[in-house]
Amino acid sequence: MPNVVRMLRRAVACGLLTLVISAFPAYSQSPATGPFMQRDQFPVRMLFLGLRPEAGDLLPRRSIQWAVQFDYANTYASTLPVGDTLIADDYYRAAPADEYRLFVDTESLRLAVDLDWRIASRLQVGMTLPFLKHGGGFLDGVIEGFHGAFNLTNGGREWAPRNDYGVFVVRDRRFWIRSVDSAGFRPGELVVRMKTPLNRGGEQVVMALAAALKMPTGSLETLTGSGGWDFQAALYATWRPDRPKRDMIFHANLAHSRLGRPTNGAGFPLRSITTLVLAFEYRTTGRLAALLQTQVNIGPFPSSRLGPLNRTAIEATAGVRYALSESLSLDAGLTENLSQYQNTPDVGMHIGIVWRTP
Repeated sequence: MPNVVRMLRRAVACGLLTLVISAFPAYSQSPATGPFMQRDQFPVRMLFLGLRPEAGDLLPRRSIQWAVQFDYANTYASTLPVGDTLIADDYYRAAPADEYRLFVDTESLRLAVDLDWRIASRLQVGMTLPFLKHGGGFLDGVIEGFHGAFNLTNGGREWAPRNDYGVFVVRDRRFWIRSVDSAGFRPGELVVRMKTPLNRGGEQVVMALAAALKMPTGSLETLTGSGGWDFQAALYATWRPDRPKRDMIFHANLAHSRLGRPTNGAGFPLRSITTLVLAFEYRTTGRLAALLQTQVNIGPFPSSRLGPLNRTAIEATAGVRYALSESLSLDAGLTENLSQYQNTPDVGMHIGIVWRTP
């Protein structure tokens, strides 16, 4: 297993180095811009409809865009350190009434296929189909070693078996989620969306309104979806300051997601999720851009004395975008949690490939 980790590190380092040192002529037209199309990666929130970050622009007229997004995240979160997930039932069954208790020890792989199509001057439509797998993974030792090197707390990891798997969510002494066996790679819940501009293109600030609908095509048992209908309204904005090089771009997204009743949802009240994304994009050449973005999510569950699921979660992603051509680009980034409320992944990796017609 150390050899696997070492090979993964080398592959990521070589890929990023290749992007940085490659020297090609600048394009006559800049490739597409925008934040990483990466939703939040906390396994419980991934059951519901999340915001897909975007620029305020629509695609060029009659253009089609395909994207494949790969996200891999390691998460350890618990209301209290409880050790081995397989013998922890007593802790959850002892939860007071109306209180949530949580345990998440997993590595999650999410592969999303996106299609967007501008079908009219003021209308763009799209869809996303994710595929998910949750399991024990292999990164626990790497993360614990990193924490030890910088004298950081492990948040209870040391009491759990390394590379173990378990996801529990309990309320009123009843398990809403009890997953101790890793499922295979399965399709998640289909999302359809539409987007329309709020102002004319070519301005420094470009804005758009969007709506999205998540269909109940996943399964709560395999953690591929909530099994409910979720609806989202979103505002996208992009600001390009009037600079000679046009090398700095700022993006802001704000979304409100209304959650439908999940499978086995009786007795588990939910609240709407509000999401804010702020992103900064710096274009170093015609091909290469550096990106930094932060995502803030309000939790889907009402307030609880111990429950981290109701607290605001903050994640940050930093990385690069490299244009292989004017229509094809490659994204690579690393995600780190900025909130310490046991409701975000500890670390994650994002890779995206985006292709669009002229």
